[in-house]
Amino acid sequence: MRRLFAFLLFFGCALAASAQPATVDLGALVDAAWQRDPRARSLDARRDELSALAEVAAAWSPGPGSVGIANRNDRPFDNRGLQEWELEYAQPVWLPGQAAARRQEAGTALRALAAERDALRLDLARRLTDTRLAWLFARGQAGLAERRLSVASQLVDDLARRVKAGESPRFDLNLAESERLAAEAAVAEQDLAASELARRFQVLTGRPPPAALAVTTETASAAGHPGLAAAREAAALAQARLVTSRQSVRDNPELGLRLRRERDASGLAYGDSISLRLTIPLASAPRTAAREAAAMAAVTESAVAVEQVRSQLEQDRAQAADQLATAARLEEAARHRQRLAADNLGLADTAWRLGERPLEVLLRARTAAFDADSAALRARYTREQAEAWRDFLKGSAE
Repeated sequence: MRRLFAFLLFFGCALAASAQPATVDLGALVDAAWQRDPRARSLDARRDELSALAEVAAAWSPGPGSVGIANRNDRPFDNRGLQEWELEYAQPVWLPGQAAARRQEAGTALRALAAERDALRLDLARRLTDTRLAWLFARGQAGLAERRLSVASQLVDDLARRVKAGESPRFDLNLAESERLAAEAAVAEQDLAASELARRFQVLTGRPPPAALAVTTETASAAGHPGLAAAREAAALAQARLVTSRQSVRDNPELGLRLRRERDASGLAYGDSISLRLTIPLASAPRTAAREAAAMAAVTESAVAVEQVRSQLEQDRAQAADQLATAARLEEAARHRQRLAADNLGLADTAWRLGERPLEVLLRARTAAFDADSAALRARYTREQAEAWRDFLKGSAE
């Protein structure tokens, strides 16, 4: 019997341990959110597209060739046996400097896409962190509300016995009952808020929010903030496209090789000949000017965007430092307020039980204590938000 009991105890402990959720890191959550984000999935498809375009730019010609066949004879007219067959293969060729510009543009486009992916991953990490911190705060508030409900329920039960024994007035019981009903409403509201935030997190990642995250070593990106790096790569891509447009003032020339087999009249032997054909399209000044103007507009826009992102980052970093310092002061003040409220609550409870103070004083002291606990929880949430914002601005939120 003892062996059976020991086996059941061991088996129950093993099940309890296996039921505990594994600690995950933020990177795994970002990977899960990446698979569910439409923009992220489109970036994966764009990477395949740009890789294929890079292979095209690396080829020895700008496009595939073409094959043509032609026949000429005089059967509908003189019918003297004139016969001519012509087979041609034509291949477009690069303009001077165009191949190097296209290859440079293709490489820059791949780097810009990689930078955009990093910026999107950082943005997803920030959204997940903000949602999870809000969920933790709502869950903490729900815990405070449940504790308030438990204390209020105990007070109601105590006063109900006192009223029945004639030791307390019914007025005190009504006050305690009102406090219990208010605590029940607060529990319902906080549970609803926590459930809504958990649903939002699950929409992003497909899994419930974890109570704890694995500690990871923060490493800032060597290229700086991913958002700024993405803006710089976008500016470099716009510049590369401008160079390509300047090297493509006309359509690509076409070089053709013709094989001809012909005879003038029936009875004569066929003659063979080979000819080369070079077609050079003419340039259109208005079309070239329009293309270059559009490319210049993109270059100007991207350059302004880089400066705007850099300026915004500098302002945000200064603001984040101020927010973090303010959050630390608020948290310290909230803890001091907690200690004072707990001391007052102990004094009020003792005075009420000795009959020196009415129940209203105890209820006010309990309300002040729970408000202080809520303020401390909010101050910690504010500080964690400020730290997450600081890490995001460093580019190391993940």
